[in-house]
Amino acid sequence: MKSHITRFIAAVALAAAPLASNALGTNEKGCLIGGAAGGVAGHLLGSSGTHTAVGAALGCGAGVLVNKERVKRVDAKEQEKKVAAQQQRKKRQQVAQRQQTTWQ
Repeated sequence: MKSHITRFIAAVALAAAPLASNALGTNEKGCLIGGAAGGVAGHLLGSSGTHTAVGAALGCGAGVLVNKERVKRVDAKEQEKKVAAQQQRKKRQQVAQRQQTTWQ
């Protein structure tokens, strides 16, 4: 029982470590988090080194794919904000020009 608690604490520490790593890119973070989760899941399901390694590899791949989709959504939202700001600036300029011509 004591070894299970120790393993669980080690797994949680490994899974939480990438969250604080700012130097890593987004794909690496996704791979680390997914790999840690997949390794734990593989070990719990098969409890052999092979299952753990396969789980970690699959988790890494899944983590990268999920993270890429997340980054795409974030980039799309940022692009929408930029376009909206540009349109707003353009409208303000048009209103300012109209006001300028009516006062002259």
